[in-house]
Amino acid sequence: MKVTIKDIAKKADVSVTTVSRVLNNKPDVGDDTRARILRLIEDMNYNPNSVARGLVMQKTHTIGLIIPDISNPFFPQIVRAVEDKAQQLGYSVILFNTDNHLERERKAVELFKSKQIDGLIVSLSLGNEEILKNLKASNYPVVQIDRSVLDHIYPLVSIDNIKSAYQMVEYLIKKGHKKIAHLSGDLNTTTARDRLSGYKKALKDYKIEIKKDYIIEGDYTQDSAYKATQNLLGLKSPPTAVFAANDLSAAGVYKALFEADLKIPADMAVAGHDDINLASLLKPELTTMRQPKYEMGERAVSVLLKMIDDEDAEIEDQILNTDLIIRESV
Repeated sequence: MKVTIKDIAKKADVSVTTVSRVLNNKPDVGDDTRARILRLIEDMNYNPNSVARGLVMQKTHTIGLIIPDISNPFFPQIVRAVEDKAQQLGYSVILFNTDNHLERERKAVELFKSKQIDGLIVSLSLGNEEILKNLKASNYPVVQIDRSVLDHIYPLVSIDNIKSAYQMVEYLIKKGHKKIAHLSGDLNTTTARDRLSGYKKALKDYKIEIKKDYIIEGDYTQDSAYKATQNLLGLKSPPTAVFAANDLSAAGVYKALFEADLKIPADMAVAGHDDINLASLLKPELTTMRQPKYEMGERAVSVLLKMIDDEDAEIEDQILNTDLIIRESV
């Protein structure tokens, strides 16, 4: 007959919860008790069933990760960090890619909650505030990563996007550029809005006119930036520098400039954001802002597990620093 967790608890003269805490390497179990339980587990040849263990502890030791675009090289690095950190701490990760669709984001959250996932790490678009409010009302653990909804009811692990964009535009200005365009990301996200704000703030602080023709909304993709750059080149007075909202967009700028037989940076300077691997592979290599992508993923897991273990824990936002990476494109 198969040995159960209850058998171990009865033999050790402890509660089932105590045995579960030992199985999951949790604190608050005395050394002697822990040693006795571990010895019984070995002697009785107990093979813990993860599903049953989850039912006992009302935990599945699984977290959900909702990201907007797995094809964007920025996010796989976050996914890798989340998986590495979660596995290290005894958790599994289930990934859901939403393609930046609001309805897919809602379905992902509903699916994970119905599957009794212990908590979520999410990167959602603006407009999905209500679904997070509903989760908050039921005290469900959630951590936002990279981007947040406007009603900031859950902790965020990200960077200061306004400050980061400001630093990049300031660098362009100090290199002598006054005609600086910005190809934004999807303005239905806080990251894109904040980078646009940082761009405008830098121009304003340096008393440079903000031209509407120099600001084109994109969607963080190479294709949208390629088309936007073609539009910029068609202006009567094209910019001398372009700040793309991310490195993938910067690659689209490169393509349009090469097709127009223009040289980077002699004819136009190009700057990006994120410092994905592609940035150093482009020729000339791309000047960009480096995000601590792996650290963001690790921090998000640590914060979420703290919330799972203690629903009353006071959690503050984790706002990390970016670094200006100077290469050859400016």
